[in-house]
Amino acid sequence: MHAEHQTFLDALHSKNRMVVRFFNRKEKRELVKTVAPMDFGPLRGALDAQPRYQFWDLLGKRKPLNIAVLAEDIREMKVEEGTFDPAEIITWTFKPGAWAVERDWGSFS
Repeated sequence: MHAEHQTFLDALHSKNRMVVRFFNRKEKRELVKTVAPMDFGPLRGALDAQPRYQFWDLLGKRKPLNIAVLAEDIREMKVEEGTFDPAEIITWTFKPGAWAVERDWGSFS
């Protein structure tokens, strides 16, 4: 887990936007994104079971807008002013109980 794990969890539960700075292994460079915290845990279909911080790129223009980052690649996570609405992000067929981190997001919990 990252040193700012509790900051991530607090933002997830309060639906606060965040700014995350991380090393992108695919692009081999550091990126800064405005995101919605989505989950922390292993990715379904991943070759390993390592937990990842999962975010939604709120300002992204090209899909995929989901970002999954290993703890060691995160440089900084900060809560930003403003909230996000899960209903504007979750456009796929949602299965209740699918999250690794429990939350109260109404029908998206």
